[in-house]
Amino acid sequence: MAHAGKEKDMVRKYSKEELKNKLHRALYTVVMNEGIEGVTVRKISKTSDLSDPYIYQCYKNLGDLMADAFLEIDREVAQLVEELLGDGEFRKKMESNPEECCWIMWNAYWKFLMKDPEKTVFYWRYYQSARYTKEFLEIRRGVLSQFVTYMEKMGQDYGIKELTDPEVLVSNIIDSTVSVAVKMHLGYMKQTDLKAHTVYQSVFALLFHMLQVDVWDESYICTA
Repeated sequence: MAHAGKEKDMVRKYSKEELKNKLHRALYTVVMNEGIEGVTVRKISKTSDLSDPYIYQCYKNLGDLMADAFLEIDREVAQLVEELLGDGEFRKKMESNPEECCWIMWNAYWKFLMKDPEKTVFYWRYYQSARYTKEFLEIRRGVLSQFVTYMEKMGQDYGIKELTDPEVLVSNIIDSTVSVAVKMHLGYMKQTDLKAHTVYQSVFALLFHMLQVDVWDESYICTA
């Protein structure tokens, strides 16, 4: 009874949003250490220091928790893009210096991915798992629509709209960037500025080729 009362008091300290954050963090840790397949309610409970029933105060089931955690990261990425596109100075550069805008946007995304290894590894592993279905693709289209619209506008402004599909460009930029970030977090690659910039050059290579921008020129290289 005393133990139950202690847990009740502990949960009472947290709002529902705070409980969700604790559960998300526990999920990231479990997935980092054991993969998507290793996630169980008991492991989430143990890692979050909350007993099993409290997961169901926030979510219908384990799958619901994982889906919400994944989409929350997508929303954070969308907010990052939205803040950049809403900046007046950035919008001016979009017309005069598209390659610099791409660097600013990509570098902000890269820093976001490198800031929290567990979150980034979860993001990638969930995306690569059988839990990621067509339903998620439709939701993500809405979440990442501003990024796609930005690429579409660039194509229109520079006369290459009919030559490239913005959705494919955005998908390649996101997927390729995250996959390398994850390799670094897992220790498969060393974290260096040169590797980071090589990722940037690679994911924008087709777009910059069409814009006739030579990102392989040493004088072009931006600093993080």
